[in-house]
Order: sequence, then structure tokens, then C-alpha cells
Amino acid sequence: MNRFPSLFMSMIMTTSVASLAYGVQVTEIIDFPNADVVQARGINSAGDIVGYRTVADATESFVRTSSGFAFFQVDSADTFALGINDAGDTVGGVNTPLPGQDAFVRSAGGGTTSIQPLWLTDAAANGINNAGVVVGSGNPFATGGFLRATDASETSIDFPGEPGDVVLKTNATDINNNGLVVGHAIGQRGSDFFGSSWYNSDGGSTFTTVTIPGQAFTFVWGANDTGLLVGDYSDSLTGDRTGFVYNTADDTFIPFSAAGADWTVPTGINDAGEIAGFWRDASTGRVSGFVAVVPEPASLSLIAGLVGLGLAVRRQ
Repeated sequence: MNRFPSLFMSMIMTTSVASLAYGVQVTEIIDFPNADVVQARGINSAGDIVGYRTVADATESFVRTSSGFAFFQVDSADTFALGINDAGDTVGGVNTPLPGQDAFVRSAGGGTTSIQPLWLTDAAANGINNAGVVVGSGNPFATGGFLRATDASETSIDFPGEPGDVVLKTNATDINNNGLVVGHAIGQRGSDFFGSSWYNSDGGSTFTTVTIPGQAFTFVWGANDTGLLVGDYSDSLTGDRTGFVYNTADDTFIPFSAAGADWTVPTGINDAGEIAGFWRDASTGRVSGFVAVVPEPASLSLIAGLVGLGLAVRRQ
């Protein structure tokens, strides 16, 4: 099954960094003094946010709750927190001496479990739901995604692509509490590279593909329990990145960009419509985190109609 958002749009850029287009409003910028990179990567129902910051070539993760920020590393190594569930369990990747990266699950109490699927030599855990089911991916090319069930059994997730495609990498990036898994794949189609996003509810057996005509790369990063997905798209691997919110229930598709940004990358969304992500300042190159909020579903449909967005659906 394939869904192709067919876009006719006029991008609206606001004058304030704390505002995004089409009714998606930034409520907070997450940044730290002396940090080279700050990325907010996941958000749970309470609005707790995980991510990481790099300062002087050292990377540590953070959990931001109503009590403030708590920072941590796993085994005193560079640590990248990428997802959080409602219990406060976090997942991510930690650098190893090999060199390489191991996936991890860290409980709210601080206990850490390493995850290393047997077929992957380098992995990161990207999402965890309230049942404790984890999804992730291998970091090198030529590797697939994985799903780790509550009994610690692991299943590979490999996006098949279209006939003739050479799929180089599959990333499983999030899983919601209904078992909906989302992600994206990078591959080669003829002489061109592509990035296609997907979602499924059967652990990776069937895929519904989300791509944008005219854009080479579409990446979905997060999903909530109401079926809203967030991600970004670009015309090249190194090009500008525009964020979007996509409603799987009615195929509503809303793009947005932070004012002054050449990257806007939403990476997580909760059921209240709060988004965590990161953006890059086009003039300085600085990468910072952000928190934003999307309109109610009814408003999403109205906004999509006003800006002239349509969706053509192709099923296979």
C-alpha cells in the first residue's frame, strides 16, 4: 500500500524562531550554553522529553521533566537518548570501544539493559511503547530495523521498496501503544537515491508507504496513539529539511518550517499533539531542540484545505 501526498503549497515563514507555519506553534527552544549540538528526540504523554547534547566532543543524554533536566551517560560513553515511554523508560544508543554503538533501554530508576540483535553489529533503539516493546535499527548501511518484544525476542524489519529498488537501510523509528510501527528506508532506484517512509501494524510484514512527489527523501520519525505521524522531507540527502505532520486517519498532510531554519526535523509526538524535534539555523549552522504543538485534528483538516494540500492514494 502506498500513500503519495500530492503537494501544492506556498510555504509561510514567520519572523520569529518561536513560531512555525500553518498553526504549528513552537512553545519552547531547548538549548544549553557551550553546547555544539542539542537534539530533542522523544516526548511522552506527560510532556517529558529526551534527547542529547554535545559539548566539547562529548555527548550526554538528558531527560527533561517538570522538575528540570537530568543528564546521564551509559558506561561514561557518548550516549544518545532517542525515545521515552510514559513510565519514563528511555532508549537510545551508546558508543562502544570497538568502535560501534550498542542499543540500550534505561529504566526511570537508572538501570540499563544493553540490546544487540545478533544480526546487527552496530545498533540503536529508537522508540519504546508503554508495554516495553522496542524498535530500532542498525547504524551502518546494508542493515535492517528490528522489533524487540517484551519477552526479549527480536524480529527483523526490512522495507521491500518498489520493484527494482535496491534498499540499503531500513530504520524502525517509533512504535505507539497500538503497535503501529513507523520508520523509513534509504535505497537506490536506478541511478538515484531515495528515502521512503512507511508505517505498519503487524511488526513489519506489510507496509504503507508515505512519499512526497518531487522530493527525493521522506523520513517519518515518530507516531502517537491517534495516528499522527511526524517527520521531514528533502530533495537531497544534504538539502534543506522541511518538517511535516501527517494524519493517517484522513490523509491530512501539513508541512512546516521554523523561521530562519534550513532544517526542521520533528522526531516525536504525544497524544496531546506536543512535538519534540530539532532545527538548524540557516545563518549560523547551530542545531537546537524545540517543542511545538499541532492543531486539533479538525483544525488540521481545515488548515490542509486552506493551504491547498491534496493526497493521492495508491494501494498495492
